[in-house]
Amino acid sequence: MKRIATVALSVILLIGMIIVTPAAAAGCYQSGCNGQDPQVTRCVDDARNLASFRYTGGNPYLQGALLELRQSPACDAAWVRVTDGDCFGEWRPCGAVLEVQGGTAQTTEPKPGQRWTAMWSFRNYVRGCFTNPNYVTGGYVTDQCTAWR
Repeated sequence: MKRIATVALSVILLIGMIIVTPAAAAGCYQSGCNGQDPQVTRCVDDARNLASFRYTGGNPYLQGALLELRQSPACDAAWVRVTDGDCFGEWRPCGAVLEVQGGTAQTTEPKPGQRWTAMWSFRNYVRGCFTNPNYVTGGYVTDQCTAWR
């Protein structure tokens, strides 16, 4: 009898682990994700690419860099991830941005390797772009983008 109870308890625990979804594990949802890191909130756990492309424009520090517009269904938020490229502060200025219609653009740090923007609610239209500095305004200019999603 004790063995049957142990097996039954094990089955119940296993079913409970299967039912736990990424949404339950995520640390934010929709506008609650605005400005947050997708790694810290675990929104990366169910992330998928909506679009991606390699840079072919005129900035030598971005040549071959991969831009991915990512989205988490559990968090209902989007962000941009960039892999490769050789951006580094004011000496090799470039980067990427998650542009948000009706919201605040989220930018990456200008550094080599893999980096990502903070997230924004996927209730807004978003797109991912490579960027170059605009020395006149102090902002950025986009240089190759995904379609708005």
